[in-house]
Amino acid sequence: MISPRTTSAQQGSASSSAAPAAESLENHARRALVEWLTKERPAPGQPVPVREFARRLGMSRTPVRSAVGRLYERGLLAYDATAGFTVAIPSLSSLYELFELRLMLESHSLRLFAERTDREPPARLRQLVDEAGELARLSLRDPERYIEFRENDSAFHRSLVELGGLPMMLDLHDDLHLSIHVTRTGLEAPITASRLNAAVSEHRAIVDALESGDRLGARELLESHILRVRDQTIAFLARPRME
Repeated sequence: MISPRTTSAQQGSASSSAAPAAESLENHARRALVEWLTKERPAPGQPVPVREFARRLGMSRTPVRSAVGRLYERGLLAYDATAGFTVAIPSLSSLYELFELRLMLESHSLRLFAERTDREPPARLRQLVDEAGELARLSLRDPERYIEFRENDSAFHRSLVELGGLPMMLDLHDDLHLSIHVTRTGLEAPITASRLNAAVSEHRAIVDALESGDRLGARELLESHILRVRDQTIAFLARPRME
């Protein structure tokens, strides 16, 4: 006969082990949803195929729905009474606000770095700029390579925030960058030489300033770069659409 005490302990163990398993499934589903949003570039307003995700991931719909709920809370998904959860339709005001927050985080990170004269900019920044130039050329020949260019851009800006030396700020930047990235997905300006080359040139100028010791100049160049991209993005989204 099993004592009540033993049974209770076993139940507690089973319960505690089930919770991490469920959390792991939800996180797995969330990563898959984020990849879908950022790489497959679904159109704003497109329904989220919860059943298809569950089938593809080999899990029930419960953890997928939980992951969808988390992305809905972050504003990356919307809810429609008829269609269910859908890809959020970006508003110009929300995108403007996201860029303002990005400007504050990245600019402040370089301000903190400027105060630490004992530290030098990492070689990785120069490597990323050199890589970006090559990826820009490849993207113009093969638009499928643009994802790599975009990932390089993300890594560059993340590296700038790392210079601030504040892990919590880096976490905030990661969340913010995801929000901007998903909001712009499927609605970005066309891939042109002028657009990609401008981004590479501005990144290179920031690194040149950092390596020459002009940290204030680097910060000003970064701010100008972010504001230009913000204005370019908003102007593109605000353009008249063909029916």
